[in-house]
Amino acid sequence: MNNLIKLVFVLILFPSTIIAQVSKENYTYHIDLLHVSNDEVTVSFTPPKNNLTQGKFIIPKLVPGFYQAMNFGQYVSNLVATDKKGKKILTERLDKNSWMVHDLKHVNKISYQVADGWDSLEKDTHEAKSAGSTFIKDSVFVINYNSLVGYFEEMKDIPYQINITKNKDFYASSALDYKQKDKNTDIVWAKDYRQLVDSPVLYCVPDTTWLKIGHTEVLVSFYNKKERHYSKKIALELENILKNQQAYLGGSLPVKKYAFLIYYESANEKGFMGDGLEHSHSTVCLYRSGSMNFIPFALNRVASHEFFHIITPLNIHSGEIQHYDFLNPTLSKHLWLYEGMTEYSTIHMPIKQKMISLEDFEKTLEEKIKGMKEFDNTLSFTEISKNAMERQDQYMNFYQKGPLLGMCLDIRLRELSGGKMGTQDLMLQLMKKYGEGKYFNDDELFDEITKMTFPEIRTFFRDFIEGTQPVPLKEYLAKVGFTYDETTGKVSLSSNPDSKQLALRNAWIGQ
Repeated sequence: MNNLIKLVFVLILFPSTIIAQVSKENYTYHIDLLHVSNDEVTVSFTPPKNNLTQGKFIIPKLVPGFYQAMNFGQYVSNLVATDKKGKKILTERLDKNSWMVHDLKHVNKISYQVADGWDSLEKDTHEAKSAGSTFIKDSVFVINYNSLVGYFEEMKDIPYQINITKNKDFYASSALDYKQKDKNTDIVWAKDYRQLVDSPVLYCVPDTTWLKIGHTEVLVSFYNKKERHYSKKIALELENILKNQQAYLGGSLPVKKYAFLIYYESANEKGFMGDGLEHSHSTVCLYRSGSMNFIPFALNRVASHEFFHIITPLNIHSGEIQHYDFLNPTLSKHLWLYEGMTEYSTIHMPIKQKMISLEDFEKTLEEKIKGMKEFDNTLSFTEISKNAMERQDQYMNFYQKGPLLGMCLDIRLRELSGGKMGTQDLMLQLMKKYGEGKYFNDDELFDEITKMTFPEIRTFFRDFIEGTQPVPLKEYLAKVGFTYDETTGKVSLSSNPDSKQLALRNAWIGQ
């Protein structure tokens, strides 16, 4: 989808169950970025020690948040297993994304080739390129490990050691800490597959800038074939956003290190395309356009939205995400929270922090209202969420109707609390309750939020998120001294707001 920022999230966690006879030794991987042929890299690994007669090796079929089968296994070919003497051991390809490896306890090495998922942003596909990888020899490698590295279904929660052979001048930009073993070899550790896949890396000759926002270190890494030394300009733009997000989130950012990995491809045509994928400690942004001038503007929205994903679903999420199944996932019904509330924070923060004018804020609301009208708004948001793979035609409404529901929820909370509590406070409370390593029951979240807030909030969820009643824009905007013309879609300040409206508006947007 050109001219559309694809906002997706990745959070991969596995159940804690481990087969009894499996040792807790690590996967040892070798990835060769130096000897690339036909846009393919060679990958090999030694499985953890085990006593298994066979094992199912998996490359992800899809990643959370995209809701379409991406089949990363399609890029894998020539998978061969050998014992210590180099003798081949039988393997069977079960489908696009899985292989059965026989006599696994005697397997010493498994090797295969991986083709890149995209070699140019010019080619229009429905896949989110930022979830895949590209290999441009001697130039750049954008690596999402879900397209190169797999796991055995019988051996999940086990550490990974990744050895990367690469150009001596290349630098690894990532939220993980890469160590230089020698001039052509880097080594990195991940505590499990979740952390590895949650940590993409950009390999190229470095153009990097570091920021310090409170206690958080922020890496900005940029690649373009011709342009150099551009990361500093981007970092200056991001610094303002992050400082305001820090204030919006109560004075501190909830991570110690964060990485923005930005790939830019020049084009002759007008317009631009953007593809963004966020992780718990990093964001990958891919851009293509005829001019670099738009990048700071584009990053304002994308970086802000992606960074807010640190709150949800990366810290606040259900068991469906905590125990994500890469082949046959059970989806959560709370995309209104994961994407809708994230996008609401993205549009609410600039006006609350006085980064934009009231007129700009009104235009943003009008754009969301117009966008919402392009979808079927008689459908239940929770039902669309549970069936997001089948209802891709409605998915983007989570970025249109979703933030409008978030706005109404915010106004309602502030009304019921006399201005003392809004969605900012609610999200921080939820993060304390369901922080890292914890999760909520999908069917209990609305009741839990009601316990944390007010009985009337359960009615809000029942009517507008579980139910199919129209978003009460006119009624709720009137509470804060705005008028909404349902015929024209125009949002504007009321001419004569009363003191109650002014007080609630001030609590809501600080003006």
